[in-house]
Amino acid sequence: KGMWSICFIFLAVVGVFHIGLVLANSVNGITDDDILYQISRWFYNVETDNAIHVVNLAMIGFSLSAILFSSTAAQINDQHSSNLAYRKRLFNLGGVLLGFFVVIFFTITVITGAIRSYGAYLEVMSTNPLYSLIFSYLYFFIGIAFVFVCVSYAPGFGYLYFALFAIWALFAFKIGLRGEVMFPSAVAACMLGRKGAPIRGWLLAVLVILFLIVTGIVKNARVSGDYSGDLGVNPLNAVAEMGSSLRAVQETIKWRKNDNFQLLAGGSYWAPVERQLALFIPQLERIDVEQDGRLLNIVVQKRAGPIGFSAIAEAYINFGEKGVIVVFFMIGWLMARLDSSATTIRNDILIGVALLPIFVTIRNSFIHVPVQLILGLSLATLLMYLAYKKSDNFIPTKQTG
Repeated sequence: KGMWSICFIFLAVVGVFHIGLVLANSVNGITDDDILYQISRWFYNVETDNAIHVVNLAMIGFSLSAILFSSTAAQINDQHSSNLAYRKRLFNLGGVLLGFFVVIFFTITVITGAIRSYGAYLEVMSTNPLYSLIFSYLYFFIGIAFVFVCVSYAPGFGYLYFALFAIWALFAFKIGLRGEVMFPSAVAACMLGRKGAPIRGWLLAVLVILFLIVTGIVKNARVSGDYSGDLGVNPLNAVAEMGSSLRAVQETIKWRKNDNFQLLAGGSYWAPVERQLALFIPQLERIDVEQDGRLLNIVVQKRAGPIGFSAIAEAYINFGEKGVIVVFFMIGWLMARLDSSATTIRNDILIGVALLPIFVTIRNSFIHVPVQLILGLSLATLLMYLAYKKSDNFIPTKQTG
């Protein structure tokens, strides 16, 4: 599937968020004074060189695995794919859910005033932690609903739900919620790509450039507070700013070098599972979140501030450099297996729902993945079952003379 494969899209997103800054800086393409100031505080030191080395190991491990294990997807006769009535039900079900969660998003942001700007959004999140939890799951459910829409779409179904997602994305993007829009969009591209290239390469290139320009404008506006100043149209500024996820890798290297931070040996991957089990098993201790050093989203917030995190940094702080290669080799194997799996309605919905939290870890910690995987796959299975049972209940009556 070329550039529309899950492997390529995942690697491209990882690359943008970890190599984008290196690329833009290497050609002296950064013209944004704020970005230049921010990176001057951390970018030009030996730990950054080490971080680039670790990122290279991750991308090489992933690429080798993807090449070794990729194969042509099996062709099977999927009765659901040819059942337009069933697909239309799933399409409308996903669209209705998408509309429902989008309405909740707008209701909360308007009532709280978060829709005014990114600063107002952050203020609402910091004032009441419950809003942070609500918003995180709203983005997740919006992503699930959009996966249903993309997978079940067939010519003639219309573009209403795609337009609805675009309207939500436009407002969310304007506020400054770029990752919250970008990751479900990347997963949607994976799902559409499993059906074949949805758009031509030249059009994709144009859209990417426009996206980068808009991303830079949004970044400058959320720093200045409005869109009235000189916002700039240099796409490399957006590439550089997104590529600042490299700092998370650099931070973990500094922890080990300067603070003798011990490798977690898989602790951060096990912690979310253990903490959920502790809710039901009295013998398991549930450590306070502020004291649990395995919760890397909390650790990085304390040590470096709100810089996000990184799947590469998480692999490194758990297993070191060799572990980064192994972890991303395994991720490459997983993505290759997903690419090589048969394209069916059920398969693609479950794959899309599972990819949502995995893509989010590209610039966040692993902490939410297990719960969101279980919740997302369970919800998707239930919705497909309900749609299927509804089709079974329709039995034409035999007319008698």
